[in-house]
Amino acid sequence: MSHLISVGQNGYPLRVLSAVIFCVLNIPAAKAADYFSPDLIEMRGNIARDIDISRFSQAGGQSPGSWQVTVALNNQQVDEREIRFERVDEALSPVLTKADLLHWGVEANALPEFMAMRDDEQINELSTLLPGSYARLDFEAQRLEISIPQQYMQRNPQGTVPASEWDDGLNALFLNYSYSGATGSNENGSTNSQYANLRSGINLGPWRLRNYSTWNDGDRGSHWNSISTSLQRDIKALRSQFAVGDSYTSSEVFDSFGFRGVQLYSDDGMLPESQRGFAPVIRGIAQSNAQVTIRQNGNIIWQSYVPPGPFAIDDLYPTSSSGDLQVSIREADGTVRQFTQAFSAVPIMRREGQYSYALTAGKYRASSDSDKEPNFLQLTGSYGLPWTTTLYGGAIASEEYFSGALGIGKSFGDWGSLSFDATWAHSQLPDGSKDDGVSLRAQYSKDIAWSGTHFTLMGYRYSTEGFHDFQEANGEQNWQHRQNKRSKAQIDINQQVGDWGNINLSLYQQEYWGGDKEQTVNFGYNTSIDAINYGLNYSYSRQPWYGNGDHVVSFTVQVPLSRFLPNSWLNMSASSNKKGDVASSAGLSGVALADNNLSWNVQQGYDSRGGKVSGSASADYKASFGEYQLGYNYSRHQHQTTVGAMGGVVVHPYGVSLSQPPGETMALVKADDASKVKVSNNTGIYTDSKGFAVIPSVTPYRRNSLTLDSSSLNSRTDILNDTTTVVPTKGALALAEYPTVTGYKAMFHLQGATIPFGATVSVKNGSVTTESIVDDRQRVWLSGVPEKGTLSVRWENGSCQAAYQINNPSDGQATVTAQCR
Repeated sequence: MSHLISVGQNGYPLRVLSAVIFCVLNIPAAKAADYFSPDLIEMRGNIARDIDISRFSQAGGQSPGSWQVTVALNNQQVDEREIRFERVDEALSPVLTKADLLHWGVEANALPEFMAMRDDEQINELSTLLPGSYARLDFEAQRLEISIPQQYMQRNPQGTVPASEWDDGLNALFLNYSYSGATGSNENGSTNSQYANLRSGINLGPWRLRNYSTWNDGDRGSHWNSISTSLQRDIKALRSQFAVGDSYTSSEVFDSFGFRGVQLYSDDGMLPESQRGFAPVIRGIAQSNAQVTIRQNGNIIWQSYVPPGPFAIDDLYPTSSSGDLQVSIREADGTVRQFTQAFSAVPIMRREGQYSYALTAGKYRASSDSDKEPNFLQLTGSYGLPWTTTLYGGAIASEEYFSGALGIGKSFGDWGSLSFDATWAHSQLPDGSKDDGVSLRAQYSKDIAWSGTHFTLMGYRYSTEGFHDFQEANGEQNWQHRQNKRSKAQIDINQQVGDWGNINLSLYQQEYWGGDKEQTVNFGYNTSIDAINYGLNYSYSRQPWYGNGDHVVSFTVQVPLSRFLPNSWLNMSASSNKKGDVASSAGLSGVALADNNLSWNVQQGYDSRGGKVSGSASADYKASFGEYQLGYNYSRHQHQTTVGAMGGVVVHPYGVSLSQPPGETMALVKADDASKVKVSNNTGIYTDSKGFAVIPSVTPYRRNSLTLDSSSLNSRTDILNDTTTVVPTKGALALAEYPTVTGYKAMFHLQGATIPFGATVSVKNGSVTTESIVDDRQRVWLSGVPEKGTLSVRWENGSCQAAYQINNPSDGQATVTAQCR
């Protein structure tokens, strides 16, 4: 080196260059990281400030501790819970166990090292245990993102929610009520009527006891009627429902009818969303670790990687009941192969390997004045075969009736899908005669994507004169002698006409062997021009017992009036029947209040039959505790005032809650002391004075993410996590619990010690710990703190404790000086 640096004029330039190169090559690697001097935040009189922001030097840097987070595994939300985080290499790392990973879908035999671990053993380094994996905390979103290669994951269909997460909910008693009443006067004097519809239930563990009753009070007096009572629960191992009491049979193969007895039937609602309905199995061959992408109507509905060799994809989310699927296979070297697989489905069709069944035993319940209520046994089922084919059938047996059915459904790709079945029946009729007959049925379904046409269903059934379904054989629908069904045809078409609107057409005809027929035709055209909606509709109906049918044509216009009156519309309509009678109306409607929970309508009408003028006004208000209506209408000789109320009363382990009309499956919000907090995406629902609210409808066997609007909290209560997830079983009242802390908001001035900017301050309020950081003037803002307690202050090279007392507890906010020692 000394020889090299002496070359040149006096050797000086080369000596300088060599020294620079030597320094650059010997810079420690650690200095390559960006470094921000805390002194740059503030420096007074060339004196460095005592500042500790070391934990914020890395992205996502925060203090170690336990945090309520949403867990996302491979971009799919799988859990929501509190997880402890420790500092590892200047970042927060989650403290997980093998049991956690198994619960989230990792294969038990992923690797020998993983198999050898105990379920409760802590995982120190995820990437070492399962190569290619990582866990990263997005602190701002309170989201733990975990990535694990697919080779270590269980092969579950998309959208799978493990049965271990299904929640039978709280023990509860509820009443769903609907009341309507009217009082008025007409040419015959005053009129009064009242009606109540009551659906009550009791939940005990997985059992659901339900009753449906009505009450009517009118001119003929008052009358109670208990329509049905049933006891039901799910059978998770069978993915089925078991019911005892009053219900209806499956309509998959035979026409549905009422019964009292027992029923066991498969429940498609327990299947993952990607397994519901019909979709074909996509098969192909990959020559490497290839990316497979499936599109329908230009939208990606499935994408993932497959290993080399044959593959089969059986968990699609089809966006419609038919249409071409475009499949592309991108190999590791970038080459792409594509093919198209067309499919369509009629309602009866099942995916390959899937099945459905219903077994019913009981006593027939007539819906008319028939006195025949025989005992019966019914079994129906369907099974998905390869080659987009479904086989289905069933049987009904009773003392005087037997029927058997067998059918097949097949997808023909671009040509649509078709099902065909035959049903044979032997009947002994109420008059003692016996009949045998056959009924043949065909159904067709097709989407024509390029034209926007959708044939929902085109079906036809023909029955011989001796064929009777179970209801006909027991005296139903026989308003005249031997009026059993002969043929039935049905067509439903929906056509999108580009930007010009939408056309829908529905045709139905039922013929009877006695010569009578039912006919229904509905046609509609709807479009929108410059935000003004137009509708043209035609309707025709004919019933055997009402003689000739009637034709009605109507035209409607809806004009938004937002420029003059927010959230309101001008509504105009006119209709005419075949006699030339014309009825027209004009009015205003709209919604009001901050949550749009008040809707109103005012109408004025005219009827050419007798020159009748009529009018009406109504309002509907949705509150947390129910829904209420008030209306008034009049015509020339009649005036009437109407009232209505709908809602629910729910008795649960924490008390009694009033609600909007409950659905089949509900959730109970529990946020202690968080009163009058809005439940997001639910019109008019707020927590009561104790922090409870009933969400009237959630989806069973699915993850339902429920959020509270924390901006409406009172000054002394904080919600630690405003979003939670519930997975209820059918009919459950699931508990959606939101941890809260009630206390004061206070600005603490810390004295007695030199505390650096960025130091962490924490305080316990019961089981909840609140944290914040110290500013450059030794102040810290904390919320949810108790009236008195001790602050724990920590920084990189020290700590201290500060006892405090809030002297004005009646105030929601306070300023407190505390000595830190």
